[in-house]
Amino acid sequence: MNTRDRIEYLVVFIGEFAHHHHLSVRRTYQYLRQYKALDFLEQQYEVAHTMGFEYMVNAMTEYCKRNGGYLS
Repeated sequence: MNTRDRIEYLVVFIGEFAHHHHLSVRRTYQYLRQYKALDFLEQQYEVAHTMGFEYMVNAMTEYCKRNGGYLS
């Protein structure tokens, strides 16, 4: 479990999510933290990092919606 790899993955993921949803990186971080997607990604890193970013952005969008998020 390499902490640097996890951090790099989360930074890139946040950027991809922000781009996909036309949000600032700061707002994206807040949104993903609020709706528990970053917690999920941190816990499931071993599997999540093997998936494509497009798939994970869509999956985390749905995850956030199930937790009260509003993006689609």
